[in-house]
Amino acid sequence: MLKKTNKIIIAGPCAAESQEQVINSAKELKKRGIKIMRASLWKPRTNPGFDGVGERGISWLAEATKIGLIIASEVLFPEQVNQVIKAIAKKGDPRKILFWLGSRNQNHQIQRLISLRIKKEAPSQVKLLIKNQPWLDEDHWLGIVCHVLSSGISPNRVILCHRGFSPNGGENPHNMRNIPDYEMAMRVKKRTGLLMIIDPSHSGGSVPNVFKVVKESRKYNFDGMMVEVHPNPEKAKTDKKQQLNFSQFDRLLKIF
Repeated sequence: MLKKTNKIIIAGPCAAESQEQVINSAKELKKRGIKIMRASLWKPRTNPGFDGVGERGISWLAEATKIGLIIASEVLFPEQVNQVIKAIAKKGDPRKILFWLGSRNQNHQIQRLISLRIKKEAPSQVKLLIKNQPWLDEDHWLGIVCHVLSSGISPNRVILCHRGFSPNGGENPHNMRNIPDYEMAMRVKKRTGLLMIIDPSHSGGSVPNVFKVVKESRKYNFDGMMVEVHPNPEKAKTDKKQQLNFSQFDRLLKIF
């Protein structure tokens, strides 16, 4: 069992791949006292490849809400917010949803419209998580927050997530996928007054680096973490190098 903590812990596979994978993950997370499971339905890609199961996977996430978990998934367009809410309302608990805006979604109109849909269409318990953009720019990161809050969504429903910034050919001695800027994350947290969690998976890009980022982040006032955990990372359809198995996840929880 997970030691008692007030930290937010979001864990689960990078992407929903099958009903069996989602439900097995949900059961393993519940055993550990984890309340929020990530599993994206739509996957933006740098290059063509597996881009998610889409709408057909919503019913799997609905089953996870009946197990007792909050499900967390990225949405790319406002219409997907409604798809998820309506489908889960039929087969699960629509209060147990956390949507997120990914780092690639930098269209401010889309950001605002997604936030507005959540405000108007989703139960008040539903929250929105915002990841920082891929490039190093504190003003842009703050601008994302401003665009989201301009929709009128309550700040109490918004969580920020630091997933690091693209190395862009710069110095990267530890071969991170995206380099964390912990100090900037703390400044953004202070200036916005919002909760801030760390994403060691997309920062690290490998299992050893996931542990490294979590250890380093303990020096700062992060409110939690979002980490990728897969029942069988070797067979994962996306990001297999950075996804932990559940034994590794247990080790990570001990140092978090």
